Amino acid sequence: MASSVPSSPSALFATDHGSVRRTTRGRVRLQFGGMRWTLAASEVPVLRDTTRSLASEVYHCERDCRWQLRVDGHPTVVLDSDEVLRLDALLDGALTMLELDAILEDASISRPVAA
Repeated sequence: MASSVPSSPSALFATDHGSVRRTTRGRVRLQFGGMRWTLAASEVPVLRDTTRSLASEVYHCERDCRWQLRVDGHPTVVLDSDEVLRLDALLDGALTMLELDAILEDASISRPVAA
């Protein structure tokens, strides 16, 4: 799975299956397949914990399993095992970038933008 840190200043992280971008007022927009969610940046770690828990269960699934994911303020979605793992990877990268941005901000360093 290819992943990247996009060059747009509002982009946090992207994979072949989705992206996470900053929006206004400390919110992030997560696009994954046909799903789009807008969340407070502070909600990303909670969603990541949920997907991490689902991802750990995927490995115990012996057949074609489906997983429900509930995000406050959004309809419940049903994901297959591959989608759970892909979303987990996307959120892992986005959360890492949010943490890096916080560290850089605390140190008063701006993240470089590719030309």
